[in-house]
Amino acid sequence: MKAWIRLIVFAMALSLSVLCFIQAQWGFNNRPYQEMVVAVYPAETPFITVDTVNKMLIQKIKSSSATLKDGIALKEVEAELCAHNMVADAQVFTTISGKLFAEVYQREPVAKVVSKEVYYIDLNAEKMPLSPSYTATVPVVSGAISTAQYAAIRDAVQLIKRHPLYGEAFLGLDEVRDAWFELRLSDQPATIELGELKALERKLNNYSAFMVKATKDKLLDRYEKISLAFEGQVVGTKK
Repeated sequence: MKAWIRLIVFAMALSLSVLCFIQAQWGFNNRPYQEMVVAVYPAETPFITVDTVNKMLIQKIKSSSATLKDGIALKEVEAELCAHNMVADAQVFTTISGKLFAEVYQREPVAKVVSKEVYYIDLNAEKMPLSPSYTATVPVVSGAISTAQYAAIRDAVQLIKRHPLYGEAFLGLDEVRDAWFELRLSDQPATIELGELKALERKLNNYSAFMVKATKDKLLDRYEKISLAFEGQVVGTKK
């Protein structure tokens, strides 16, 4: 008889423990977040601000039917942030203490296109709109630029910016006719004709050799145009 009583007491205690655990877990899963921590990277180029992300999070969480701890709800919040046109990636997670963390990684523009429309070309060679909160200092590309040219322009801009002699002086590119470009350098008043955005490293090396000779011969001021467009040579047009 005593054995049955002990068994009944053990069963009741076990049931009570399970119920307490379920209740505690339900309360944790459904309790509101206690604090929201937002980080935007890189912080020095706020194309999207922390305040904007905070507002997006609050609006999305309030409209979500799922609980905050629910993985589906967190994925929905991440998707909402990633859909923003200034965001490349986002991660959202919560802690046991009730904090909601959001890490937002911004898109990176490499060039600004100035034509009938003004926009950036980003690191993934995709069109990126201007930001109302921040303006990037990047080389400017003018002309009737098509989507098919984005990758070539991105690669050209990155290559020229890395050049040890002309990277800091690089201002931008001008498309003077279909896929035919001129290079703008802050220290060169003459027009520099690049032609197509191909073999740029060789063209810049040829330009360096030309500049060394022209400087030695004191002829720099005599040229109004320097063409790098032709294979293996530099053609200077005098004023």
